[in-house]
Amino acid sequence: MGIFAFMKRIFNVLALGLLLVSCGPEKPQAPADLVPKDKMVEVLIDLYKAEATVSTQHLPKDEAMNAYLQLESGIYSKNSIDSATFNKSYAYYLKEDVEAAAEIQKQVVEKLKQVKEELAQAAGGKPKK
Repeated sequence: MGIFAFMKRIFNVLALGLLLVSCGPEKPQAPADLVPKDKMVEVLIDLYKAEATVSTQHLPKDEAMNAYLQLESGIYSKNSIDSATFNKSYAYYLKEDVEAAAEIQKQVVEKLKQVKEELAQAAGGKPKK
């Protein structure tokens, strides 16, 4: 095998490798209307609070769902987003930016714990763990 044949084989292998790498799956672009992380934190906190509020009302299932949907709609309006934008952003973070999703959830949990402690202090007791 001559030097040129060997170089041609190496070139072909490198070209094939480059082709395979360049044709691999690309990370999807973030949606143009992606809800920023800080706003996602606030919306999720509000949604969790709404869910807790409705669940403590002991309403029949259909009334509870209607009450939650009204609260949810108000939360989206307050944050100038719609449910489709929120859901698309939430899905993007969970599927494509897992680190950001984990950070969002961590912030939500921390803020909800803080709210719980503040409510317990205002009531004059210690928070339950």
